Amino acid sequence: MTAFKRKIRNFAAIFAAAAAVFAFGGCNPEEEDPVPMKTVEVTNEFGEAVTDADGNPTYTDVPLETVVVTGEDGSIVTDDSGNPQFEYEKPPEPEKIVWKVGFVYSGPVEGSTTNYVFEAARAQIKKSLGLETCYVENVLVADFPEAVNVLRDDGCNIIVSCSPRFANSVEREARTLDGTYYISFGGEKSSSNTTCFGGELYQTAAVCGMAAAYNLDPNSNKIGIIADPGEYNVYGVLDAFCLGAAEITLAQTDVRVNWAWSNNTSEIEAAADDLIAQGCDVIMSYMETDYPVRYCENKGVKLIANAANIPELAPDAYITGFNFNFSTHVVDKVRSIMNDNFNPTVFRGDISSGMVRLVTFSLDSKVGTETICSKYYDYIKSGSAKIFTGEIKNANGVVTVEKGQSLSADNVFDINWLVNTVRRTNSFTEINENPQSSDFLIHRFPDETTVPPETTEEPDVVVVAE
Repeated sequence: MTAFKRKIRNFAAIFAAAAAVFAFGGCNPEEEDPVPMKTVEVTNEFGEAVTDADGNPTYTDVPLETVVVTGEDGSIVTDDSGNPQFEYEKPPEPEKIVWKVGFVYSGPVEGSTTNYVFEAARAQIKKSLGLETCYVENVLVADFPEAVNVLRDDGCNIIVSCSPRFANSVEREARTLDGTYYISFGGEKSSSNTTCFGGELYQTAAVCGMAAAYNLDPNSNKIGIIADPGEYNVYGVLDAFCLGAAEITLAQTDVRVNWAWSNNTSEIEAAADDLIAQGCDVIMSYMETDYPVRYCENKGVKLIANAANIPELAPDAYITGFNFNFSTHVVDKVRSIMNDNFNPTVFRGDISSGMVRLVTFSLDSKVGTETICSKYYDYIKSGSAKIFTGEIKNANGVVTVEKGQSLSADNVFDINWLVNTVRRTNSFTEINENPQSSDFLIHRFPDETTVPPETTEEPDVVVVAE
């Protein structure tokens, strides 16, 4: 091959390579910047919103429009040639959600054992998250939708349902998908905007049963219980209390149960007087009201109750107490809604989670009470002690838990029987044919800039050895 031909061939190769570079590398016209888009609601030819199968509005992305640039005085800005300048319209700022939390109480706040704990949680929301909160009280189940509407009209978009009685109502209200979130105490069904929670209160009730039996008079083996049949997991709590007492008194345990409604003081007094007359040396109250605590204090009867503030209500009579602690869980759920990482669950907190707690033991309780109860508490916390382990018989003598078998937490929440250490039951409940409805007044903190001092601190709890 001649030198000339080699030069021609090399030039052709260089030209081909250059062509390839131009074709694929950068000689194409520069790509234009993508047109910014905005999200708009889809409408039909009549301007009506188009919805999906669930009735929710549908949205689509469309290009932002161009608008003429104007100066501060409103005059049109032009280029050097005198032509108007244009720019893309500014997309609408996303609407900032102002979160506000409304609580729905089935009874009054004052004097309530459970609502007292919810008020501590409400104060913690304000303290930790800085949100405005409010509540309505004395709401009947049939009036739950109206209570929600009242709170929503006040700006609440997070509703805390504070009674298991409202569980079905919450489920129905949540189906509207109107942008409201629900936190449901005692509910059993979560959804995209609803989370449910409760606590294994029976665990701490068992420890309290041991404390009651340990503090019985040597000449007495009778323990009395005043209970509201509508209380949360009432049979599980009462049976665990009795089984805890049996750890001390074994087969000699003699428990008497009197039923009364929490909103009827005359029923409570009659139930307490009846137990005292039967010779019950210690009375346990499992009610929505702290009235039996104050009543037994005045009667000078040793007492255990589901009241976080029992030391101040009955300083001379109380032994210990058991209660919920909702603050951490409720605050965490509200925070998750605010941060757009809401995870609907059905959660039951136990001793180890801190959801259920013991109140400090009285200095007037029998020497050794705290020591022996703390050991039992630790066994339950570690899982070494299963409270409902057979053989267990019900009050009719029927075996409900076989020997060597243990009930799961779900099984405990399904209990509808009393254990055989319950020797006698009596009902003082009367039908109220005209229950008083809520006034639907919205209550806030007395001073919205200050958290009430009585609710800033969590209830005092016993410290047990790890």
